[in-house]
Amino acid sequence: MPPGIRADSAAPKPSPAETIDQSYDRAMAAIGDYLEHRIDAKAALDGLIAVLDEEELREAITEVLVDAKVHPRSN
Repeated sequence: MPPGIRADSAAPKPSPAETIDQSYDRAMAAIGDYLEHRIDAKAALDGLIAVLDEEELREAITEVLVDAKVHPRSN
């Protein structure tokens, strides 16, 4: 291991916006694969369900919603 890098150091946690954006990209990829006939409808739905079932996505959406409630935008 290179000097100065600890074995227990982890990559920084993505922001909620990055997590949501990555999930959106994976969902669009599943839909695109279906539309281009690379996968069947069941595989596409399984992919979409897998994206929606991710704990990180739920946490990111919750964090964004709570932040919006605590710090509403003024119009």
